[in-house]
Amino acid sequence: MSLLITSTSKNAGKTMVGLGIGLNYPGNVGFFKPLGTNLDHGQDRDVLLFTEVFGLAEDVESFNLSKDYHRIMHDLEAQTDLTPLLTQRYQELSEGKDFTIIETAHTLSYGSYTGLSAPQIGSQLGVPALLITEGTSEKIIDKSVMAGRCFAVKEAVMLGVVINKASSLEDDLQSRLEERGIDLLGIIPEDEELKTPTSEDVLDALDGELLAGEEGLNNMVGVTVVGAMTYDTAQRTLQQMGFPQKTIMVTGGDRADMQLLALDFGSSLLVLTGSSYPSIDVLTKADELHVPVVMVPYDTMTTAYRCEQTVAELRPHRAPLVKELVRRHVDLNQIFDAAT
Repeated sequence: MSLLITSTSKNAGKTMVGLGIGLNYPGNVGFFKPLGTNLDHGQDRDVLLFTEVFGLAEDVESFNLSKDYHRIMHDLEAQTDLTPLLTQRYQELSEGKDFTIIETAHTLSYGSYTGLSAPQIGSQLGVPALLITEGTSEKIIDKSVMAGRCFAVKEAVMLGVVINKASSLEDDLQSRLEERGIDLLGIIPEDEELKTPTSEDVLDALDGELLAGEEGLNNMVGVTVVGAMTYDTAQRTLQQMGFPQKTIMVTGGDRADMQLLALDFGSSLLVLTGSSYPSIDVLTKADELHVPVVMVPYDTMTTAYRCEQTVAELRPHRAPLVKELVRRHVDLNQIFDAAT
């Protein structure tokens, strides 16, 4: 029993939906992602996520035929056919599993020239596909119809679509999709917690050094405050602004006064610039309060900008939230019944 997960656009949420479906399945779940796309120190983040959440024991290298889609474009000749290896690896990874989730590269068309687009994978392995899409009603219908035709050309099955990060959709969207032979299998609303970065996301984005507060890496963060003022001015300012929750305090590593003030006001994360180590008092207090302290080599303004640009990554600690979100908003019975 297997299901192919693909999408109409990059970052539509196929990993999140696939994870949620797997978490709701009452049996052993396997995973396969032929083309890696989301690398972290040479490993595909999605592979690392699934192996940890589902306790998969296979060699992490085996989950991708190629770990970097962009590298394979340079390394392979255009006529290279990976479908025999695809079939062999799929059989190996699905052995002993009750349900295997196969995730494509960024969108359904990626990997076409190597035979690893979503329709080609679905046809080769005989596995039905679930399409994840987002956007306006017009865009969803347009992309879904296009996807359905691509699968039909390859004589592959597209079960239907799940709309992710939904906000305002037209009331007749389902009927308009059904008129075109496309089943709507779920509408998942945008979730504030899933799109809010954590201290660990900021740590990764800055490639910083964690000095203390490791137990607080799951702290959600939002507002970035630059602590470059005097202590008295900072105290008055923070009191007036109410020091919003989920705050990142960016300040110099030699500003113990500002660091302790931020901890007193309930900061979620301290980011220290200037490559200066903080005092032991600061590190001890941060450990007690579970507030991560991260040191970076950048200047204050660069650091603050990068903190503001950090996006949320899907991490194992969010698995319970993902499971419930998919359970509530996706027709799992229809998907499990149709998966082969």
